[in-house]
Amino acid sequence: MSRFAFSLILLLFSSSGLYAQITIESEQDSDRNVLFYAVNPTKIPYSVILNFSQLQNMTTSGGGNVTGIALPGRTKVATLKPTLAGQGTNYRYGFSYAKGNVFGKTKIDPIYLIPVPEGTQVKAILNHNIAETLKKEEGYETYVGISFNFEQPTAIVAPRKGVIAEMRMDVKSDRENLNYSADENYMEIYHEDGTITRLVVLKAGSEKVEVGDVVLPGQVLAESGGENYHQGPHVRMVNQKTVKEGIDKFKYTYFPVVFASSEGDIEIKELSGLTAIHPKEVLMLELSKKEIKMLLEGK
Repeated sequence: MSRFAFSLILLLFSSSGLYAQITIESEQDSDRNVLFYAVNPTKIPYSVILNFSQLQNMTTSGGGNVTGIALPGRTKVATLKPTLAGQGTNYRYGFSYAKGNVFGKTKIDPIYLIPVPEGTQVKAILNHNIAETLKKEEGYETYVGISFNFEQPTAIVAPRKGVIAEMRMDVKSDRENLNYSADENYMEIYHEDGTITRLVVLKAGSEKVEVGDVVLPGQVLAESGGENYHQGPHVRMVNQKTVKEGIDKFKYTYFPVVFASSEGDIEIKELSGLTAIHPKEVLMLELSKKEIKMLLEGK
């Protein structure tokens, strides 16, 4: 069986955590159909491609490659049906997978909070891909998110509603005056449209949430880190989505988002001094009626 390999050289946001081990199980029903189930041990959906390299007297709804979504738990992702009754059947397949929902769609045009408390002044700086800096790789993505620098350590808040998908919060370092470290504390938030926000450079042991928690925009997640960097306290934020590459592979692509700020709703394209704001209309964009009521009541 094959599995998805994270091939993009993006050391700035490299993760020391392990990717989930998505597995595929199959069983035959009373009509001799072969049902394929993805077993997903995480709290968020994964995208899965089953690549059937051999099909003898069997067909699928998607031909030789079937793309499905593995929800948390066990999800049926494909069905093989016999073509001719009474004839022998055979099949061979591999599969690949990636974090997130490749079919996810945006019901709204999301606006993100700068991930710090309202009123905090920040300096927003576009991040650079290490491959671009070293000039040793071709085909790298030039957009790899934003660094928000601030004068003093601060709380880090959820920029948008979602589910805590993954975190690492046990990295401690005595190194000083850093420009970059491949090993940093981070959290990932999965959003309803299938995308993921990754927040990096957090204070070890400061987490206020757990994997699987639903978090609301503006909710405190952790404390900032970065005091041992030459630029001082900061947090890095990057947004990614899963897309298909060819017919049988996935890749992660990174994209800019629109932030609520003192300068209005903006996409950050250059060095900017901004003040974080938390407008109620932004906070309520993706909330349920119950969540909106709790917000308005100040709970």
